Amino acid sequence: MNFKSSVSRGCGPAFFTALLSVASPAPAQQQSLTNGIHPNRPAPAPATAVRATPAAPDIDGRLDDEAWHAAPVISDFTQRDPNEGQPGSERTEARVLYTDNALYVGFRAFDAHASEIAAQLTRRDEESPSDWVAVAIDSYFDRRTAFVFMVNPAGVKRDIYYFDDTNDDTSWDAVWDVATSRDAEGWTAEFRIPFSQLRFAAADEHRFGFNLYRKINRLNEEQFWRLPPKAESGMVSRFGDLVGIQGIKPPRRVEVVPYTAAGSAFEPREAGNPFQTGTDHTARAGADLRVGVTSNLTLSATLNPDFGQVEADPAVVNLSAFETFFPEKRPFFNEGLDIFRFPIALGDGDGANESLFYTRRIGRAPQGSADPRGGYAEEIPQTTILSAAKLSGKTPSGWTIGLLGALTAEEDARVVDGVGAPFSDVVEPRSTYLVGKLARDFRGGLTQIGLFGTAVDRDLPTNLDDLRSSAYTGGLSWTHRFRRDTYGIDGRLVGSHVLGSAAAIARTQRSSARYYQRPDNDYVTYDPARTSLSGYAGNVSVGKRGGGTWRFSTGVDFRSPGFEVNDIGFQRSADQAVQWVWVNKRWLQPGKVFRRFNVNANQWSAWNFGGDRLTTGANVNLNYTFLNYWGGYAGVNREFGGLSTGALRGGPAFRQPSGINGWTGFYTDERKRLRGGVNASLGRQDENAGWWMWIGTGLSWRAASNVDLMAHPSVSRQRDGWQYLQRTNALGADHYVFGELNQTTASMTFRGNLTFAPNLSLQLYAEPFVSSGDYVTFKRVADPRAARLADRFDVFRDDRLIRSGTEVAVDLNRDGTPDIDLGNPDFSYLSFRSNLVLRWEYASGSTLFVVWQHGRGHATGDGRFRLGPSLDDLFSAAETRNMVLVKANYWFSL
Repeated sequence: MNFKSSVSRGCGPAFFTALLSVASPAPAQQQSLTNGIHPNRPAPAPATAVRATPAAPDIDGRLDDEAWHAAPVISDFTQRDPNEGQPGSERTEARVLYTDNALYVGFRAFDAHASEIAAQLTRRDEESPSDWVAVAIDSYFDRRTAFVFMVNPAGVKRDIYYFDDTNDDTSWDAVWDVATSRDAEGWTAEFRIPFSQLRFAAADEHRFGFNLYRKINRLNEEQFWRLPPKAESGMVSRFGDLVGIQGIKPPRRVEVVPYTAAGSAFEPREAGNPFQTGTDHTARAGADLRVGVTSNLTLSATLNPDFGQVEADPAVVNLSAFETFFPEKRPFFNEGLDIFRFPIALGDGDGANESLFYTRRIGRAPQGSADPRGGYAEEIPQTTILSAAKLSGKTPSGWTIGLLGALTAEEDARVVDGVGAPFSDVVEPRSTYLVGKLARDFRGGLTQIGLFGTAVDRDLPTNLDDLRSSAYTGGLSWTHRFRRDTYGIDGRLVGSHVLGSAAAIARTQRSSARYYQRPDNDYVTYDPARTSLSGYAGNVSVGKRGGGTWRFSTGVDFRSPGFEVNDIGFQRSADQAVQWVWVNKRWLQPGKVFRRFNVNANQWSAWNFGGDRLTTGANVNLNYTFLNYWGGYAGVNREFGGLSTGALRGGPAFRQPSGINGWTGFYTDERKRLRGGVNASLGRQDENAGWWMWIGTGLSWRAASNVDLMAHPSVSRQRDGWQYLQRTNALGADHYVFGELNQTTASMTFRGNLTFAPNLSLQLYAEPFVSSGDYVTFKRVADPRAARLADRFDVFRDDRLIRSGTEVAVDLNRDGTPDIDLGNPDFSYLSFRSNLVLRWEYASGSTLFVVWQHGRGHATGDGRFRLGPSLDDLFSAAETRNMVLVKANYWFSL
């Protein structure tokens, strides 16, 4: 769940099946000590693997092969939930074997109520309320990273990569085998994990970090072989050891996955337009490559990739000056990218997505547009990625190495002018992207110092000289843990440098991140002739992140006005310095009412580099789980208005009103066939400046063990008393025009999953979306820093408004002549997007996709919210686009 606040801490990342929901939600904890334990604590006995003799077991889920009888039994499992520290309520046994090529793990999950074992059949990597067992292997033996392999009784596989001790990457996919079976005594699982899927150095004998996990769904019971206590930090660093593996060599790892894809798109035909004929057929081929350069370094590459199976982004209406952030969904750019993460903001508020590297910059929609010259121009939806590669790994001496590069094509949009002559315009230049990281662990990983850098170079044609030609960043990061990994100091320093034509750098200076051109900006200079811009940013935090029930942290975050990373990163704002404090109290053991309870308090203030206070705020939020596994959250936030340097979008700073907002929600037991939840938030600004509310519900129904249906409707309403409209020069002066906007938005996300077998599934996604905005009054800024909100605006009454149908204009001097043309600012935006994906993993690592994508949209100038008529218009008058895609790949291991 997300807890809305500027600097707050909520629930942390999941381990296996949301394991850390009651553990440390603070920034990543790093802990790496000898034998995975803290000083002055006895090392627990390791697990022992034995060589499989006389032969490797068959992977059939039965554990009846002769080799299993020689393996020592691992049975000392301990509960983490619901009764931490107690032995498991049901006995669990595990054994470990190995051959030259693979590690084998056998689980025997005894259950006195075997008929109640939960086994949901879902597609791979899908979380579900099932019984689970898992194997976690820290093959680097660095106590910071681990490869996790999971299975439920239905044979559904999940794999997760852990980094920085507690952070996880669920997009990581390995090629491995597992089989399960059930009987009157419980269920069994038999894993085969090829050594080619792990990373380790050459040695005569190997010692891996190791842990085992079991979940009993009906009891919500979680068992570990080596327990990570809820009140203490660390996860991978809490693993035990696996010994006994001798005489194996790091395998030569070469994997090739070629693909071929063919598709057809169908859309309404436009008469005379040679680029919209009603149908479009495409075919393409490419390949992914993975090579073990050394035993610890892996090269992954993709040539001419295709991501047609990826789900569409949701519809949004963005009236702000800032770009909308959309998460990455493309597999190549999701997998293993933990090493390339370099956030430039702390906390989980609006800045949580800001980072030096935003993968969706690679292959983005073209930034230019073609001139139709009185005829027609081709629209290119996205830039072609010619190739991309990443080299990553960790050496035995503690060096972390990461290097990612990508090359995108120059995109030429075809044009047929008004007399039928052909042309072409470059709408996106050929571009090269590079990202690198180098870090070193000290004190067994409790201290890490790292370097990070990015580079973008573009081959710009003359018609795109408003784009930056080059952009570079370089940074230093450090983490230091002490006092038994209970306290920590973290920090980052980074610089940026962008180059381009005078037009490009002038545009950069005027961007919404900094607004150099503000008339009251007396601490930086807007120079339209400059051809480069540099800046810096950083943050430092110190606090108690683990141990006990009280935790706290405080820090500062700053960005100079010239800091700019949006060529390959994601950044909303610069020119700020933020101070913040976080305090947390948690109750982790069950009581008479709650199973857990968590309270956070936050305070923050921000200034720009000219010394103007931007904001001051504080909030209190809490989250809890009842004994019956229902839960919820709530919070209240108070923000005291300061100067907004962006409200007038290049005009003078504006004194924004204070406000208060709150949020709450609850959810039912996720194990039930029918489950749901309600989430709501509301807020208002002082001086009757505006209000907003949002409510969303979720209802999920597990119609059968292999069928899951989910519907998540939501509705929001707001009255924004000062929505920016435009800046206009009239009667010899600049006027900043605002409107009072009444906006209503409704949407519903529907998902359906039908799983025929663990390797064959059908997934449906659909989202209708309606948003309408009606402007009821109009005003201009009179005194942007006046003490009263009413004195900051000059409201246009009927004597200065000229209305003609839906069109609106302003007669400033009341002479009967329009001075400011506002057109029709009202809007209704309608959208429906859906995907239907059939996924069949017909062989290990090899997949066939059959995809149908459907989209339709419609926009009008009617600002009235009328859900029924809007949906009628959407499904009758809106233009539609359908696409059918077939894609197949095949995994080779050489």
